[in-house]
Amino acid sequence: MTQTDYRDEVVWIIGASSGIGAALARECSARGARLALSARRKDALDQLKDTLAGDHKIFPLDVAHADDVLRTAQAIRAVFGRLDRVIYLAAVYTPMQICVLDLAVTRQIVEVNLLGVFHALHAVLPLFKEQQKGQIALCGSVAGYIGLPGGQPYSATKAGVMNIAESLVAELPDYIDVKLISPGFVRTELTDKNSFDMPMIIGADQAARSIADGLRDSGFEVHFPKRFTIWLKILRLLPYSLAFRITKALKR
Repeated sequence: MTQTDYRDEVVWIIGASSGIGAALARECSARGARLALSARRKDALDQLKDTLAGDHKIFPLDVAHADDVLRTAQAIRAVFGRLDRVIYLAAVYTPMQICVLDLAVTRQIVEVNLLGVFHALHAVLPLFKEQQKGQIALCGSVAGYIGLPGGQPYSATKAGVMNIAESLVAELPDYIDVKLISPGFVRTELTDKNSFDMPMIIGADQAARSIADGLRDSGFEVHFPKRFTIWLKILRLLPYSLAFRITKALKR
């Protein structure tokens, strides 16, 4: 097995119906993985599965419901016999400013982007501890590096995901591998909602290749495209007095 192979590994992709999740399903399938594909839209999962070669199963799921996530994890274990990796990509995004929040939309974003992560962890960690191995990959975003105008509440949930991933590394035994995925702008249904220019935007297939390579690497964070993410990492390191002058200038 080469470094980038997923041959016969059981990979659960949560948020697989479109965008990065669907592209990653195609990429991992091409590399030999056996996939458990979850999202709310069963029809989209069926269509995706029909395009893939291999032993793959769909498990429609709303991550906002903890009991459903637990039952799904147990069903995947029963069908495949084990679970090697879980990749949490489910996300909801609506650009808005804090002063004009739509609270109903905000609640949905928090339930899917943040609370759903806790539901997934609650479901899979006992399985990984029983197996004495497994990988958890959580999708943050460079939007979580520092507070930017117009990014709430999505950016806040992604900052939370970053914190969760960091906490997992500190808490979990070494036989459970934790990865943080931090994409820049990726062309998907979510970013189609943006009305501003998105610097260095890449396609979902390119993002999927970066993720599939990075999840087999030894590092903690998989961030891309690096020519963009490095600049935001630098911004995150600046003193607040200087960083705020820059972020205020970005207000649209």
